[in-house]
Amino acid sequence: MKAIYYLFCLVVFVSCMDSKSQDSPELKALYNRLDEAIAHSEDYTKIKEARIASLKRAYDLSSDGRKRTELLDSIIDEFTAYNADSTLYYISLNLQRPDSRSIPGQHTRLLIKRADLYAHAGLFADALTVIESIPRDSLTDNLLEPYYSACCATYQYLSEYTHEHETAFEYEKRRALYADSLNMVVKPDSFNHLVFVMSEKARNGEGEEAIKALCRNMTRYHSGTREYSILASTLSYIFLENGQIPEYKKYLVLSAISDVEAAVKENMSFREVATVKYNEGDVEHANLYLKKSIEDANFFSALMRNAQSSKMLPVIDGSYNQLQQRLTSRLRIMVGVSCVLALILLVISLMIFKQFKAVKRANAEVKRANGELNELTERLHNMNQELCKRNSELADYNKTKEQYASLFMEYCSSAISTLQQYQQSMRVAAAQGGNRAALLKKLESSEISNQLLKNFYEKFDEAIINIYPSFIEKFNSLLKPEEQSVLKSGEILNTELRLYALIRLGIEDSAKIAKFLRCSISTVYTYRSKMKKRAINPDTFEQDLKNLS
Repeated sequence: MKAIYYLFCLVVFVSCMDSKSQDSPELKALYNRLDEAIAHSEDYTKIKEARIASLKRAYDLSSDGRKRTELLDSIIDEFTAYNADSTLYYISLNLQRPDSRSIPGQHTRLLIKRADLYAHAGLFADALTVIESIPRDSLTDNLLEPYYSACCATYQYLSEYTHEHETAFEYEKRRALYADSLNMVVKPDSFNHLVFVMSEKARNGEGEEAIKALCRNMTRYHSGTREYSILASTLSYIFLENGQIPEYKKYLVLSAISDVEAAVKENMSFREVATVKYNEGDVEHANLYLKKSIEDANFFSALMRNAQSSKMLPVIDGSYNQLQQRLTSRLRIMVGVSCVLALILLVISLMIFKQFKAVKRANAEVKRANGELNELTERLHNMNQELCKRNSELADYNKTKEQYASLFMEYCSSAISTLQQYQQSMRVAAAQGGNRAALLKKLESSEISNQLLKNFYEKFDEAIINIYPSFIEKFNSLLKPEEQSVLKSGEILNTELRLYALIRLGIEDSAKIAKFLRCSISTVYTYRSKMKKRAINPDTFEQDLKNLS
């Protein structure tokens, strides 16, 4: 069993060897959202394509010049950050239309948008050429902000692209100059103010102020828009400069999620997330995010983003291949360990099966013995109950005998006393010289015998009720409801109840019953015959009576 435990520990150790992530639950949930968004990126792209197709149809069907210009602007906005070639095509198309020159500032605005797009696509020479071609006198107040923001973006991208060369410093200086100019014309809390001015504040050591301003205004935009993606990316950059790494990761992932939901192909968030994951040792996700970055850059035709991502590709791809090799080796080890464990488990299972059969046989023997023991116990229990019942009946019988004997001893004693009193009265009468006629009259009187018989019946009735307390109720239960026996006031039993009490006691002979009741045998027969007619079950009436308890 110890060997199995050690092998199990080895499998767990091998499977958990490269688990290095210490991200918070919130950040892990964001990474899961990002992976889910990537899995559904085709759905977001289809939504974007559907909007573009709808605008194109509206443009083709419209005959109003100004309306067509507005629709072309909307198509350009949809293609911006999605596909550079298509955006440039529709900008050129709009510039060629006579209507664009009839709208004040429209031509210059389109040139600024073209320069900005060239910069995002990495065509810096073309961007600078367009910027230099824009007449200064065409820059009205409402065009200064987009003009300076395009210049800032162009020199910022040039600085990023040439950061290892001497020219990068010169580009950074020009970017700062245009940022100052932008700061003078931009509206407070506008999008460009948040992106360019707050970034400049962060560069100048005012990161906390920039973070507060950006966080305060983030709620104005929602995930799935280009603006939200840029603001989240800007916030992540400022948090990184401030050394707040968890917040940097959070907003970087939020920017990437928004890029997927908005079908933004010109992005830097995926390259940055890939770098973070690579540095954390999660090569698999780093490879996924970097390939997503390159795929988007190729789709957009972003030369700079493609070049930036391509620099990391060999490093991450090589690490990813090494990871796959390690995983393959680990898988082989785990398969080998699993085979050994399976073999051990098979042997143990056979042993357990053998023991199980032995235990099953033993259980069968124990069950059989328990069955016999239970049967014996049941028999003893029944015998004990029967014995208790007999003892109880015997006790009741003895008690009844005592009560019955006491009752009739009392009656006999009373009868003897009555006879003695009667004998004494006769002696007194004879001694007083009574005449013969008076003595004969007294001797012929039945008063004494009637009183003795009455007393005897009372004692008999009491004895029956003591022996069978519910005799009257149970006797009536054998009769039809309308034929039940009803006692007069003061009666314990009447003649018919005494007759059947004698039968219950076992005296069935009609002659003995007649003698006991001081009546004729025919009277007894009449009673019995009439009572059977009153019974619910005449044929079994007297037998049912004998069974009363």
